Amino acid sequence: SLEGSNTDIADEFTKLIITQQAYLANTKVITTANNMVQDLLNVLR
Repeated sequence: SLEGSNTDIADEFTKLIITQQAYLANTKVITTANNMVQDLLNVLR
């Protein structure tokens, strides 16, 4: 039952927010790296 659950919903929600922020940060890193590679390729052309 829900009452017997050991899950702390506030703790899980906090972890969810942290995970979402980490995912967003990682997508920004990948986008920046992609832009840097594109800029490098443009310089080499």
